Amino acid sequence: MSTKHVEQIQTIQVEQAVRKKTLLEEAESRFCTEAAEQEAHLIAEVEETFMKLIEIREAKFMDMMDALEFQSSGLDDKAFSSDDDE
Repeated sequence: MSTKHVEQIQTIQVEQAVRKKTLLEEAESRFCTEAAEQEAHLIAEVEETFMKLIEIREAKFMDMMDALEFQSSGLDDKAFSSDDDE
C-alpha cells in the first residue's frame, strides 16, 4: 500500500470518528432536551395534582368549620333557651 493510500485511509478514519462523535453529541443533546421536556411535563402534573389536593383540603376544612359553627350555634340556642326557662 502506498503512503497516499495510508493517508487517505487515515483521513477517512478521522472523518468517521468526527462524524461518530458529532452523531453521539446530537443524540445526547436530543436526549437531554427530551428529558427536560418530560421533567417539565411531570412537574406541571405534580403541581396540578397538588393544587387539587389543596382545594380538597380547603373544602374539607371549610365543611368542618361550618359543622363546628352549626354545632356551636345549636349549643348557643340551647343555652339561651335554658336562660329563658329560669
